[in-house]
Amino acid sequence: MFQIIKLICASRFFWFLLLVAGIAFEGCGLYFQYNLHLGPCVNCVYERAYILGFVVAGFVGAIASNFLVVRFLCSLGFLASSIGGLLVTFEHYQAYNSTSIFGSTCKLKTEFPDFLPLDEIAPFMFKAVGICSDKLDWEFLGQSMPFWILIIFGASTLVALLLFLSIFVKKKYKSHSDFYK
Repeated sequence: MFQIIKLICASRFFWFLLLVAGIAFEGCGLYFQYNLHLGPCVNCVYERAYILGFVVAGFVGAIASNFLVVRFLCSLGFLASSIGGLLVTFEHYQAYNSTSIFGSTCKLKTEFPDFLPLDEIAPFMFKAVGICSDKLDWEFLGQSMPFWILIIFGASTLVALLLFLSIFVKKKYKSHSDFYK
């Protein structure tokens, strides 16, 4: 199984699909924000930043996936973005489904590092204007947006972990000389 995953990881097509998926998720987030007028909360903005990690890993991997070091770094970046997104989304899901009478809220302002202040670089995408516990008027198959984002990051964490582990699997060399005896 890991041999097949190793081949997938080495293909530019996989990394291109990751790039396209990341762009599609970011596009969905912007559609929800600007067309459906669902203001993103701080956790939503962090989730978008982790999805941006998918885009970067997919872009670099699509360009140079034939180099082992690049595959390693892209797989590591994809895994880190997936795990980080999963942790933030779990917190978001808990805040959204809180039954406390005071509600459960997240921070009011994003805290990006000084060397990469995404909320100042691209405020149209990374400025938080909502609250995590606000109930949304949007559902898909009876589930809320935080639930589906949790599913997305859970699945991506599983895929990223398998990809990362497949890097350490040695190639199997088949000997076809047995067929010629």
